[in-house]
Amino acid sequence: MSRQPENVKNPGRAGKRTAETVMAAETREAKTPSHARRPWDGNIRDVVSLLVFCQGEGGEKMQILAWEDQNTITLPRKEITAQDTIQERESGGGSSGTALGTTAAPSPLLIWPRDVSYELVSISLAAEVLKMTPSHINTPQLVQLTRIYVPSLRRHFHHSVFAIEVSSKQLEKVQDLEGRVSLTLLELKKMPQSRLERRNIVKVAEYVNSQLRGKSCDIGASLKEIGPHQIWHQVDSQHMTPDDQLLRSPGYREQDIELLYEEYVRRSYPHSTVCFRDMKPFLTDLGWKDKEADIFRAMDGQKTGELGPREFILGLTAMDPMTSHGKGPAEIRCRYIFKYYDKNDDGHLEVSELKELVKDIAELQGLDVTPKTLEERTKKALETFDIEDDSKLSLNNFLVCVGNLRFRGTSLLLRANMSIIPHLVHKYGPSSSQKVRSPFRSPASPGLERKKFRKGSHTDSERDPTGSFVCENSAVRTFFSDSELDQDVVMKSAESSSPGSIPLSDGAFQSQDSGSYTLAHHTVKVRRSGQITDIHLLLDMERAGEVCDTGFDVDEMVPCDSNGEMQSSSMIAPEVPQLRHRFFDRYQSVEAFNLRSLPNEMITALRFFEHEKSGKPSLNWGEVDMMKLGQYIISMCAAIKDVFENESRLLWLSTPCYILGDIHGNYRDLVCFEKALWRVGPHLTPANFLFLGDYVDRGDYGIEVVSYLFAQKLQAPGKFFLLRGNHEVRDIQKMFTFHQECKRKFGERLGTNVWNAVNEVFDCMPVAAIVDKKIFCIHGGIPKLDGHVKDLERIPCPLPNPESQSNLAWQMMWNDPVAAEDLNDDVSEQLMNNSGFAFNEKRQTAYVFNQAAFNAFLERNNLTHVVRAHEVKQAGFEIQQSGRLMTVFSSSHYCGGSNEAACILVHNYRMRIIRIDTS
Repeated sequence: MSRQPENVKNPGRAGKRTAETVMAAETREAKTPSHARRPWDGNIRDVVSLLVFCQGEGGEKMQILAWEDQNTITLPRKEITAQDTIQERESGGGSSGTALGTTAAPSPLLIWPRDVSYELVSISLAAEVLKMTPSHINTPQLVQLTRIYVPSLRRHFHHSVFAIEVSSKQLEKVQDLEGRVSLTLLELKKMPQSRLERRNIVKVAEYVNSQLRGKSCDIGASLKEIGPHQIWHQVDSQHMTPDDQLLRSPGYREQDIELLYEEYVRRSYPHSTVCFRDMKPFLTDLGWKDKEADIFRAMDGQKTGELGPREFILGLTAMDPMTSHGKGPAEIRCRYIFKYYDKNDDGHLEVSELKELVKDIAELQGLDVTPKTLEERTKKALETFDIEDDSKLSLNNFLVCVGNLRFRGTSLLLRANMSIIPHLVHKYGPSSSQKVRSPFRSPASPGLERKKFRKGSHTDSERDPTGSFVCENSAVRTFFSDSELDQDVVMKSAESSSPGSIPLSDGAFQSQDSGSYTLAHHTVKVRRSGQITDIHLLLDMERAGEVCDTGFDVDEMVPCDSNGEMQSSSMIAPEVPQLRHRFFDRYQSVEAFNLRSLPNEMITALRFFEHEKSGKPSLNWGEVDMMKLGQYIISMCAAIKDVFENESRLLWLSTPCYILGDIHGNYRDLVCFEKALWRVGPHLTPANFLFLGDYVDRGDYGIEVVSYLFAQKLQAPGKFFLLRGNHEVRDIQKMFTFHQECKRKFGERLGTNVWNAVNEVFDCMPVAAIVDKKIFCIHGGIPKLDGHVKDLERIPCPLPNPESQSNLAWQMMWNDPVAAEDLNDDVSEQLMNNSGFAFNEKRQTAYVFNQAAFNAFLERNNLTHVVRAHEVKQAGFEIQQSGRLMTVFSSSHYCGGSNEAACILVHNYRMRIIRIDTS
């Protein structure tokens, strides 16, 4: 079994059907029943099901009338709409729809239990099933009521099961109609699980039969309630059960459990369990193509063929790439792994099953899996477990050997192709609680309309329950945690703006400096080295008497611990927009200094990589498990992609702003810039930071540079800005070093996944920026643009192939100012005939431009300067075009040369060149 299973493009949701199929199902007559559910549309309606029975001479001979469609047995049922309610009350139980769907269009109104007469609906349903008028129907009795909470609606929906007894003659009259089947209770109990829509049919029939006991007419009803509160419990670390530890291992919070639970409701509706038919599309979506049945069997610990909400959520959590394979969660995961490979479900692993497990581990580790080496590894595994070739491996033996680290590699097994919470957010949007109170993991850029979520993301990682990134067989521990993806805040403006600028009524932009100031809600403690060590809420300090009146509204504050983690799960953001923005702003600020957040833990890991420690040289990962590091980088890419997708292709930034050029995998120089410019982090540094592209290739540490920049962008999306360069393109990276670097550091398979994940982020990066409405910033050079620079905002996103998809973007990534030594008669003629542009012979693509084209571009767009990168300069910078074109290069000793590194500070109407000593 592969931890990185095959991903499936455009997978369908469970129960999803075409519009034509849905319409046909809703207008189908009762004689053609169907067990298929209508697609989830967020407008859940209550459901009534009906058990039609006839008492037999013996208990097991009780006759039951059911529907049979596509070889599946189910009970007739009906969804309740507002029209049903009105018509039932006016007609006293008149029919308003078929047994399996109403003829009327679904009502947009929510139906509350107090507005519905379920008894009248059940009479209407019985009349339709038995082909009788409602006045001749005996009143059905309620035998089961299930209340299922729907977080997005903040209400329950109800599934009521009624039972109605009929005579043997009435049963004989309708049992031969098309789609109907009559079964004895004994036949129903012996029915294979694959033929029953749900086992609840048998349970209800058994319950009714046990209650009757002869000719009694009073059956009675059972009540069941299902909600996420039954799965997530607020407990301290000393009282956590293994299940509680598992749920917290990937960094889940209460709102994440709601997302998983809502997916369970989406799959199970209108029932209280999910079966394999419901789960298969979802498992395929997560990458388990052709392995769905084995995954479902591993999750089905009770061997019932169905999963309740707890089994559903625990099983998915165990498969999440972010779930730790240490301590308590590791044992639970190992039980799932064992059950997955136990194909015959006999509680033991035979040699052939163990051989498959060994093979999958070897494949994930990038080792040879030829028949000969596989036999040797299997033999070694048998010796490890101390069993003979003809013996079987017990679960207890398996757990002991894995727990004692005698058998290694299981941490790679049973991993979904993507982190499940970000995947669900991408697919459906955040849960209701996330919309109002979840911390921001990848907030939208203010001033931009939020785009629709895209399906599919690739995320991976492993951590222990404390949030630690587990490095097997090593004392090294770097701290990571899950990222949350909250997608709620949308701020609209007439023009696309970016963080760091405020849109005015006329579409212009002003610096935030001219706005009013507010007091931050926390203090930050910083070491002399600039490292943030702790944060405290001012409100907590006020309560402790350390400070006086802060002026904060106590009711608005969110209780947090010292790491910035929310402690309250009941906080609901105010509905007043201004208060909501204050709430979100505070939350982003606190989360930025949360030492266990996704970006901060990536930075912590890179600190370990950067420094020399106990024999580990600097700029070296030492004994850190590179496969787990790769999985974590993939997770971070999924989080950062949303941020870039929701930025404009042309950023509008305010000053002060530092502008940096090419980095090219030079992590050492990047750290030098950090210590010189944002030592205490971007949030505490009163400036924006703009990088002009070319983060990878040529240098040895492209993946570390990308990880650092992505982490800082996640931490401060409104202050850290990254443009796309010509090396943020797949074909270029294959020609140079980044593609091979990923495979060298992470192995062929995982390295390719990391490379693809990083490039999916590159595809969404902006391509240009304007600082203070006057300074145009790009990677390469000005484009051959007849219109206004605002036309650049129409460049598509994502842009996987910029050369063919956007000529403007390609030019801005590749264009150069024409050099004097490159001028010849042919180039001069092209420049004269093409408004100052000529083919770029040096690059063999795009254009070069002269001063006439440059001046015309500035004048047409009311700009004063252009800052670009793209070309190495000995001093780290070069000034051209009468001081109005500046080239900056921020990687010293490029390709073994002696050039310096520099950056540009734009502030106070000055453009200051800063050269960094990287020696």
